[in-house]
Amino acid sequence: MKKVILLILTSILLFSCNKEADNNTIRIAISQDVANLDVMRSTSRVLRDILVGHVYEKLFVLSNGEVIPELATGYEISEEGRKLKIFIRNDVMMHDGSLMNENDVSSSLNRYIDCYEAASNMTGDARFFPDDGSVVIESDNPLYLFVYLLASSPQSAVIAKESSLEENDYGLITNIVGSGPYTLDSFSPGSMIKLKKFDAYTKKGVEGKEGLASSKEAYFENIEFYVVQEAATRTLGLLRGDYDFINDVMSHDMPRLRKEESVSLVGGEESGAIALVFNKKSPLSSSLDFRRAVAYALDYEDLMRACYGDYGFNVHSDYMEKEQTLFSVEGDPYLEQDVEKAKEALRNANYNGEPFRILTSNLSNLDKIAVAAESMLEDVGINVEIIVQDWVGFLDRRNNSADYDMFVSAFSSVTLPQMKLFLGSEYPGWYVSDTKDDIMASLSNAKTIEEASDIWKDAQHFFWSDLPVIVTGHYSTINAYRSNIEGIIVEDGNHFYNAKRSGD
Repeated sequence: MKKVILLILTSILLFSCNKEADNNTIRIAISQDVANLDVMRSTSRVLRDILVGHVYEKLFVLSNGEVIPELATGYEISEEGRKLKIFIRNDVMMHDGSLMNENDVSSSLNRYIDCYEAASNMTGDARFFPDDGSVVIESDNPLYLFVYLLASSPQSAVIAKESSLEENDYGLITNIVGSGPYTLDSFSPGSMIKLKKFDAYTKKGVEGKEGLASSKEAYFENIEFYVVQEAATRTLGLLRGDYDFINDVMSHDMPRLRKEESVSLVGGEESGAIALVFNKKSPLSSSLDFRRAVAYALDYEDLMRACYGDYGFNVHSDYMEKEQTLFSVEGDPYLEQDVEKAKEALRNANYNGEPFRILTSNLSNLDKIAVAAESMLEDVGINVEIIVQDWVGFLDRRNNSADYDMFVSAFSSVTLPQMKLFLGSEYPGWYVSDTKDDIMASLSNAKTIEEASDIWKDAQHFFWSDLPVIVTGHYSTINAYRSNIEGIIVEDGNHFYNAKRSGD
């Protein structure tokens, strides 16, 4: 009898401990695997959700179009725009116990410039150097809009401890030392990434501001990100309470989730674009006539519907999202499907029937876009071969220009047009063009956002004509979370540092 009572008491105690552990941890189901943890080298939106804001922080954040200091206290730019001085906080504790200093900031920013073509195009050969309580860069190029790059999310200018920036043989950093409210606790590729609360964190934020500019509270002791690539598994896990938050809700799951009082949905604005990126090193895709044949052959709405179903997308071929009204342009000449024009362009390209290889991943139904495109392209006489990889395999294979002619991918919303990765000459797709380079230089030399907007309106029409990519439409990412969770910030990604359970 005593053994039975002891067993019951032990079970109660274990249940209480597990319940307490559950309350101290928020569990996030993510739709894609993370190949590495080098946020400066990665284009993964999910990796940014995991590390940026939680583990790493930036000098500035961009909230509602406003550049707001985070690790910086402010900046000065010279009248001619060629000298930028950024003042940094002197009370920021890094995860190794040291205070952030000018060397940490300048080294991090210089690596960021080396990682991103949009940044290096703007700065030229100039790099940051430490100054007393600040970092400075002096360039031959105007730097009026450079703080917008530093504040933007997709190309993250995160600040790391200088000693942690040492790269391995693959050019990646593996020692993750930032200044955020959480530290990296463990990383199990293909399975789970765990963050642990950093007790020495000092709240950063602007009083009275909301969203990304708000102070960080870190209510949960742990944040756990689980790799769950199957949408149905993510949804079932949310309904069972295994997960507190899931990303990338599929269209067919939305009616069911809307009926559940225990679940809330969030999202709606255009979060990014789906693009078909031509490999300009490919003999097929290097031909503008062939690219035009592909563009005219496709029904963009059917392609987006194949991926998203009835919800979560808009059909327009602007490179920028509609919420970025300064960069919104009307009049895409390839928006309407025209089979006869496609066949005429194919004849002009002297196409002889060789396979047109489309590389895609099975992430979030992107492969269904390739399958839908296949039948449309074959209807005009193009022989199609589809290559489907998992996300990590896709990222690896698209770096090899001999392996495909076009790839399908999603691209997150960016602040400035020159940040669009597919416009880079070194990015897979390899878009080399003197006219493009002149446009990028003009955008980078603009003194104001309004001036950049005027330049972009002509530039967008040029890119529609030159066809380095086809933007089939724009997605509105829908996420779902347990209704007893509050404080999640959905702005330029998903942020959980202010999340808590109701009543905590």
